[in-house]
Amino acid sequence: MQELTNIREFFRRVGIGAEKIQEFQRKLYEKAKANPKFRFYSLYDKTYRTDILEEAYRRVKANGGACGVDGVTFEDIKAKGTVEYLAELQEELKEGRYKPKPVRRVYIPKANGKKRPLGVPTIRDRIVQTAFLMVLEPIFEADFSESSYGFRPNRNAHDAIREIYKYLNWECEEIYDVDLEKYFDTVEHWKLMRLLARRISDGKILHVIEQWLSCGYVEDDQHHQSKRGTPQGGVISPLLANIYLHPVDKAFERDGIKNISKGSIHLVRYADDMVILAQMNLKKGKEILEHYAERLGLKLNKEKSRRLNLKGEKKVEFLGFQFHRVQNKKTKNRLILVSPSPKSQKRCREQIRKLISHKIPLKVQDQIRNLNKFLIGWINYFRLGNASKVLYKLCGYVMKRVRRLMQRNKGRRGYGWKRISNGEIYERYGLFYNYKVQWL
Repeated sequence: MQELTNIREFFRRVGIGAEKIQEFQRKLYEKAKANPKFRFYSLYDKTYRTDILEEAYRRVKANGGACGVDGVTFEDIKAKGTVEYLAELQEELKEGRYKPKPVRRVYIPKANGKKRPLGVPTIRDRIVQTAFLMVLEPIFEADFSESSYGFRPNRNAHDAIREIYKYLNWECEEIYDVDLEKYFDTVEHWKLMRLLARRISDGKILHVIEQWLSCGYVEDDQHHQSKRGTPQGGVISPLLANIYLHPVDKAFERDGIKNISKGSIHLVRYADDMVILAQMNLKKGKEILEHYAERLGLKLNKEKSRRLNLKGEKKVEFLGFQFHRVQNKKTKNRLILVSPSPKSQKRCREQIRKLISHKIPLKVQDQIRNLNKFLIGWINYFRLGNASKVLYKLCGYVMKRVRRLMQRNKGRRGYGWKRISNGEIYERYGLFYNYKVQWL
C-alpha cells in the first residue's frame, strides 16, 4: 500500500512539474512573439532549475542511447543515485564549473552505401543540452517560419509532404530540389553565434553553446578539435541547425512572390532538405537561395541539386516520398499522386530480407517480432497519400517471406499455401497486418 502511495506521489509531482515548465515556456514564447527584437538577458539560471533538470533527465533516459567518452551509463547514474547526480550537476552549472566533454564519433550507414558521422555526447551533456533546449526553443519558435518543418514541436515530415502536395495542386510545377553539401559539417561557428545573439544576450548561455560547438570529437582514441560544424547526434543540434538556416526561410517570406496570379514561389524545408516550388519564377527562387547560402558559407551540391518540372519529369522525390502527376483520360483533369518512392520501397524489401531468413538463428516468432517493429515504423510513415497499391504489394511480399521461412524450417519447399492459413500466421504468430492508408 505504501509503495502504491509513493508511485502516485511521484506521478503527481511529475505532472505538476510538467505544468509549471509548460507555463514557463508559454510565457517565453509569448514574450518573444510580442517583441520580435527583444533580447533575453536572464536565462542561464532557468536551465538549472530543479524541475527543468529533472524533466531533462527523464527525456534523455526515455530516448536511451549509448554512453559518451566518459563511459557513464544510466545504470551508473542509478547506482550513484539520480537525485544526488542531478544535484551535483546543478551545482556545477550554478557555480559555472560545467564544461562539456568532446563527443564520441561513430558512423551509421547511409542508403547510398556510404557512412554518416554521428557524435554521441555524454549523458551529462545530453541532460544539459536538453535543459537548454527547453528554455531556448520557445523563444526561437516564435521567430521560425511556416516553411520550416524539421525537428520542431507539433510539426513533422508529413506536414512538409502535405505542403508540397498543396503547392503542386496550385500548379507550382517548376521545382528546384536542393542538396546542401555536408551541411552539418560546414556551419561556421561565429555566424551561428551571431544569429543566436540576435535573441539571446545572456553571456553564460552563449558561452556554454560555444563550448559545445568547439569541444570537438574523439575517434580512435584521438581528440579532434572542431572549428566548424555542429555534431549530428547532439540534442540541441537540430535547433541550432534551424537557427542557422532561418535567414533563408525569412528571405523567401520577404522576397518570394506569394501572389498566385503573379507566379508564386515557395520554400519547403525539413532541416537541411529543401525544395523550391514555383509557377514561373523559379530562377528568382534559385537566386534567393544561392545568395543566402553564400552569405552563410554553405555550398550547394551541384551534382545532386536538380531543376525539375513535374510536367516533363512527371515525378519528384522528397523525404522518401514520390510525387507523380497523372491525367484522367476521361475528364482530362490532372491529379497529383503521393506514394513511397522506388528507393524507399527497395530499402524496405532489403531490410525485410535481413529480418526474415532461415539463416538467422532465431525462432519464427522472434523473427516476426523483430519484423513487426520495423513494419510498424515504416508503414506508419509511408501510409500517407496514394500508397494503397504499394502497401498491398508489400503485404504480399511479407507474407511470402514469412511462409518461405516457416517452410524452410520444416525442411519443405514452396510457401505452404495449403498447409498454413493466413489466419494462423496473423493470429498465432502475431504478424503485423494493419496496412491501412492515411489520406492527405
